[in-house]
Amino acid sequence: MEPADFAVRIEEVMAEECSKYECVLVDDDEIGILWTFVIEDTFSGFLSVEDNEETLKVRTVTLGMHLKDITDISREELLELFASNASLVSANFSVVKFPVAQDEAAPVIIDEGEDLEIDEDDEQPEMRDMLIIQTRLPFEAFSPDDFGGFVQNLLFQAEMYLTQSEDDDEDGAIGDFDDDESDDDDFDD
Repeated sequence: MEPADFAVRIEEVMAEECSKYECVLVDDDEIGILWTFVIEDTFSGFLSVEDNEETLKVRTVTLGMHLKDITDISREELLELFASNASLVSANFSVVKFPVAQDEAAPVIIDEGEDLEIDEDDEQPEMRDMLIIQTRLPFEAFSPDDFGGFVQNLLFQAEMYLTQSEDDDEDGAIGDFDDDESDDDDFDD
């Protein structure tokens, strides 16, 4: 499948399976290479197409799901998490940086004809560590029609590991997959 055909088909699939999606980066030929998406208004993720000309020399597709902010976990917990990558099937846990939204200042009102002066000394947004689970495949091995299956596989493996980790760790540090502080006593018997 050609990259342009892939971009069209993946957007058709995302339109069916995602609450929302957006192509956030295109290549020099205006063909999509990075999409972000939200499923069921709950799970967010990304899909990217990389040429890898300098490294692998093989075009790849990466599909990743954002899991949780792990900025404050200990080094030991992080090492334990990465050691679990050996137990995952065609997936791995990874960490990416993400910006935290700053408190918005009051809106600036500008009269017509005036220029807005932007202070370049404004603070950069705080960067936090986001745990993701991702899979990476050769471009030819990823069919856009399999998008939903790959997402379900990643979420299943993340939940399996992170809830198992929660059972093993009484304080629930890394295993709080959904950061839900309440017990599962939502159902009355």
